[in-house]
Amino acid sequence: MRLLPFLTTALTLAAAPEPAAGRKCRLRLAWWANPAERVELAIVQDKEVVPVVALEMNLDLPTDYRGGAQLQIVRKKGPAQPVAESDLGKPSAQGTPPPPQAEAKPKPEPAKKETADEWAPFASVALPDSRDVGVLLLMAPDGTSAGRAFDYETGRFPYGSIRVVNLSASALVGEIDAQGFRLAPGSAELLPVVFRKRQTSHIKLAAQLPNGRLEPILGTKIPGRPNRRALVFILQTGVSAEGRPLFETRSIESVEPVAPGDGRAAER
Repeated sequence: MRLLPFLTTALTLAAAPEPAAGRKCRLRLAWWANPAERVELAIVQDKEVVPVVALEMNLDLPTDYRGGAQLQIVRKKGPAQPVAESDLGKPSAQGTPPPPQAEAKPKPEPAKKETADEWAPFASVALPDSRDVGVLLLMAPDGTSAGRAFDYETGRFPYGSIRVVNLSASALVGEIDAQGFRLAPGSAELLPVVFRKRQTSHIKLAAQLPNGRLEPILGTKIPGRPNRRALVFILQTGVSAEGRPLFETRSIESVEPVAPGDGRAAER
């Protein structure tokens, strides 16, 4: 996958002046796609380096963040190590191990405090003014990286809705259930449909090219649910031999938490 078109655009957008205000929020990091090498990440809060975990297209691991409005993400220094398949679940070459012997409970080791000289800059991302923020990370084969933050707070991204994040340098035009919408390059907008009940909707999306021509991206049916919300990311991954832009679409869906005994659990 070629990510350089987006990375160039993202790094240009990130060159805007740093916001003055600080941020206090739940921070969620996700990879567009897991990198081929093992990457250990951390965030910088004041002078403290805090390790974090980013999953592929998954925002279910929030971290409490209190720091600058320009999020500084760093990666652990060291030689690149390819990601290998886990050996968990494989039979041991030594046969069945003997039953474990009772051992004295070891004393917990003190938590290691990370030092800044063990980390190198990875990405700088402007955070929106929100109590819940998602950050999508992309990494190209040449090691170039970029990130994009978006509002994940339920008050402004309610369940039953769909938010489209335009990661391309093209304007996007589309319609859902005959209601039209438009997204400027680099913008993120809620679609003009909120699902109050289970239903199937039809969506079409295209990129508007400089010559005015529309390049179709998708046309499909989507199942809508009042207790679910979806983030849909549109990324330009390259250009075809004929000079046509190539796009890829990925999404993250989350389900509204339900307290035990709530009757809505049967709807899921």
